[in-house]
Formats: sequence, structure tokens, C-alpha cells
Amino acid sequence: MTTTTLTVILKWSMAPCCPGRRNHHLLSMGSGEENLFPGIRGTSGAIDFFCKRRIKWWKGGDGRTDGPTRNMTSSQVACVNFLLPLAGIPGALLSVLRTLDSDVRDVVPILHEERASPVEFEWIGLGRSLEGGHTRGAHNTSVDAFLVAETRAGSRRAYLLEWKYCERYLSAQPKDLGAGESGRRRRNRYAPLFSAPHSSFDPASAQGLDGFLYEPFYQIMRQRLLADRMVHERELDVDEAKVVVVVPEDNWPYRTVADGSTTTSPLLAQRFPHLGTVKEVMRACLKDLRSQFDLAVPQTLLDNVVKNLPNETVEWAGYWRERYGV
Repeated sequence: MTTTTLTVILKWSMAPCCPGRRNHHLLSMGSGEENLFPGIRGTSGAIDFFCKRRIKWWKGGDGRTDGPTRNMTSSQVACVNFLLPLAGIPGALLSVLRTLDSDVRDVVPILHEERASPVEFEWIGLGRSLEGGHTRGAHNTSVDAFLVAETRAGSRRAYLLEWKYCERYLSAQPKDLGAGESGRRRRNRYAPLFSAPHSSFDPASAQGLDGFLYEPFYQIMRQRLLADRMVHERELDVDEAKVVVVVPEDNWPYRTVADGSTTTSPLLAQRFPHLGTVKEVMRACLKDLRSQFDLAVPQTLLDNVVKNLPNETVEWAGYWRERYGV
């Protein structure tokens, strides 16, 4: 992402809010709730939703744990601002999933801890995370949003959505997460899952874990392993699961594996020199090349929802277009 593009994004982010004096991408202290779409503020809004589920909000450097960050570039907040308002509009989340896959017939309520919801956030799976923990939103593999759909063929498909906004990982010196003692722990924890019979990774093309120990592949790999466990253990009766990263089309430093001078994963860039994007490389490493991973654009999702529900989504769509520039 160019400096100019990032500046424009931050300008969009500030549109509906009151920025702080020193850092214009931060709201003033104590104004974190203003970072949310107005319709999901207050009683029974997003903060209550997270509190009842004991979900941790991303801190964003301001130290808050009981509410949303005041950082207006937060991807977690962008995800909540997009999907949670749609949960109260019949057919809206269905439109989102049908944009991803045309064979989706309906959205299935997620039954968990005596609650039913069409969407969950910071999902770590049932009972425990890949790492054995129970905290949603911190220190465990999770996805920003989780939905379950019934397809026209009668199968039940889980959607693990990861939301990205300004994150970028192209670097002349990408961080090797496999180095040192922490790298050894990561290999011990994830390598058996990566090579398990039910893993979606193709051993012939993926060729081991090392290439995935660089972001964004490290996060995507773990989310794909989480999806594999869901299917293997039939969590929520799902038959299949798909990981989708939602990222702006202009954010090429996230989407790109290498640009000639910098790279995300040196090993994957070397292994697939003919493939230039995260989407292409990920699909090349999976047994099912197309159905298990995808990248989506927020504007495409928004446009399809508005097309199907123009009157019901006026306020939500106007907010998103003004704030996020889609």
C-alpha cells in the first residue's frame, strides 16, 4: 500500500468520529465506543455481545480490555462494524455468504453456551482452541468472524472470516517465526496438525511447515488447521469449512507474496515464483485448490448486500461508504 493510499484510508477512517489531538488515527481517550457503527453502540450492542461471550477486544496500544480500541484502523472493529449490524437484518448475512459461494441456501444459527446467533466473533472452535486455551480474542488461534451455512446440496459449511484493513507484510527482512525457542514450540504445536491425514494441506505442494512461518501465511495456516479440526470433529455438524480473508483491493502489500525486492515468505516465494498473490500460493498448497481458501473485497460484499436489500441497509451502507471509502 502506498503512503498516499494509506493516508486516504486514514482520512476515510476519521470521517464519522472525533480524532485525538496527537494521533489522528486514534479517537480521544475514553471514546472507544464511538469507533463502532451507531446502531451497535449502547445497551445490547457490540460491547455487551463481546462481554457475554468473554471475548477480548484488540487493545490497539491504549490498554483497554473492556471495550473496543480507539484506533480507527482496527481490523477487528471494521469486521464488527460490517457484520454485526447485518445480523439484525433478515437476509443480509445470507447475501454476504452468497457473494462468496452461490450454492449457499441459508445461514444456520450458531448454538453455543445456550445462545443462538447467526454470527460469532473471535471464534476459536468448540470447547478449546488449537492451543488448548479458552480465551476468545487473545493468545489463541481465532478468526475475526464465524458463520455457518447450509448449501443447496444439503451440506453444512463453516465460514472462517479474517478481516484485514491496513495490515501489510511485504518486507526486505520478513520475520521468521520459526527461529529460536519460540519457533521450536510453534513447530511442535502445529506440525502434527499440518501433516495429519485430515489436514487440507497437500504434502506434495506445501512441503512442510517452514514456508508458513511468516505472516500472513502463519495466521492463515493456523486458521486453516482450525477449519480442518472443525470438519474432522464435526463441530456444529459442519461437513466442510472455508477460510476467507476480507481485505481491500488496494491493499496489495497484504495480497502480494513478493514484488521483486521484498517478500512475505521467502520460502514460498521461491517455491512458487510463477504465483504472485497470497490467494494463488495458498490455493496451490491445498488438496482442494479452490473451495478451502479465498480472498474477498469488502466493497464486493457490501455492493451485493445493498443490491438485495437496498432499503434495509441505507444507514449501514452510508456509514461504511463514508468511513471506509467503499
